[in-house]
Amino acid sequence: MKKAFLLIFAAIHTYGQVPQRREFQEGNTTELIVYEKALPSKKYDFKTSDLQVKWHVLVMDLLEQTPGYTPLVAARSMAYINLAAYQSILPAFRNLNSMSGQIQDFKVPAEYAIDTSDFIPELSLNNAIFATIDKFFLAAPYVYMERVLAHKDSVDAYFSRNKSKLAVMKSKNYGISVAELVLRYADKDGAKESTYRSYDINYKLPKCESCFEINRSADLENTGPLHPGWGKVRTFLPENQQETTIKPDFEFSIYKDSKFYKQALEVYTVSKEVTPGSEKHRIANFWDDAATYTYTPVGHSLSILTQIFRNKPTTIDSAAAVYANLCFAMHDAFVITWGLKYKYNLIRPIAYIRKYIDSAWETTLLTPPFPEFPSGHSAQSAAMATVLTKYLGDSTGFTDYSKYWTGAPKTFKNFWESANETSISRLYGGIHYREGLDKGQLAGKLAGENALKLKFFGE
Repeated sequence: MKKAFLLIFAAIHTYGQVPQRREFQEGNTTELIVYEKALPSKKYDFKTSDLQVKWHVLVMDLLEQTPGYTPLVAARSMAYINLAAYQSILPAFRNLNSMSGQIQDFKVPAEYAIDTSDFIPELSLNNAIFATIDKFFLAAPYVYMERVLAHKDSVDAYFSRNKSKLAVMKSKNYGISVAELVLRYADKDGAKESTYRSYDINYKLPKCESCFEINRSADLENTGPLHPGWGKVRTFLPENQQETTIKPDFEFSIYKDSKFYKQALEVYTVSKEVTPGSEKHRIANFWDDAATYTYTPVGHSLSILTQIFRNKPTTIDSAAAVYANLCFAMHDAFVITWGLKYKYNLIRPIAYIRKYIDSAWETTLLTPPFPEFPSGHSAQSAAMATVLTKYLGDSTGFTDYSKYWTGAPKTFKNFWESANETSISRLYGGIHYREGLDKGQLAGKLAGENALKLKFFGE
């Protein structure tokens, strides 16, 4: 097949790839990839879920390279991108239900019920994804957006072959109009400016003995507290907007026989085992997923699903539903978690341990600039495990190549094994107490179970 174009990338590390060139062909695409375990190259068939897989491969670099992409911003953007992708193919799949009236405040006007004759769902999805990415990643470096545009044009060219101009125009325009509808919906969620300012200049952290405090030498970012108002952002599921009963099962104390002191002492004691080359050290780094140099925890969870679909493609309608449901759950898990973080404003281990156990103690991972309780990593990974177990089963094993630069790929028997390791990695990193991990998982399960109430498929 005639080559449409050839791009040579200097350094690609998405999905465990070492720097390699990628060769694109119109439609069916051969991607030249070398994994550490020497997996065979992937030949894409864009009439399947490979279309979404390829888009998510490209988005991983955007999540990593775009300024302002905190985990929460990533969760928000990916939820709306995948909502647009899902809604854009509905005219071709009568087995799918619209999210109109199912997720909070989302209404699709009657004129979106178009004539389905000559409708090309791949073109619609392709343009819906591009249109949303183009708006959510305004600050992305040009070279990365150039790849995105090249991919969009290549897919458009392939699916436009031997089709009438009217069918092509109708399908493209429908995807774009769905994207515009979703973007207007996103504008009203209370987080529109989050990409450009991750902190509130007027927000003042409470001052108390048990309160979180910014530590300029220890915190990940030299900013004010990150997204202090995120707990008020509109969730996709109304149930996830309601106040939860999740709370810390201990009271702040500096006494050695107290539960609080013992949990801090556990972090301190375990940190002595997190030495370079140890398994605990590798786990801490494998799930670090910090913003600005990785594609965030949300990207890591999406990477797991993308690798599964990459190895075992499904239909584009099934993939669209799973991607959307997963993203809604992770987004809402962060809203729940951040509401709790700034409600309890709990002190981080580094501050507590330095004050009451060891003044010279250092963490393995840098401490994020927001309160400790509960763990956002634990919440979003539990939401991931809840949703993907429902769709793909509790015996779906996988090898995760997402973080090849921290060591060999990691293999898991199921999604919960992965989520549990994600959670405990934060204790190994020295940035969470076990209580924060356990209650974070509860928040993620809650968000995931509520998200699974959505009816994507007709009965």
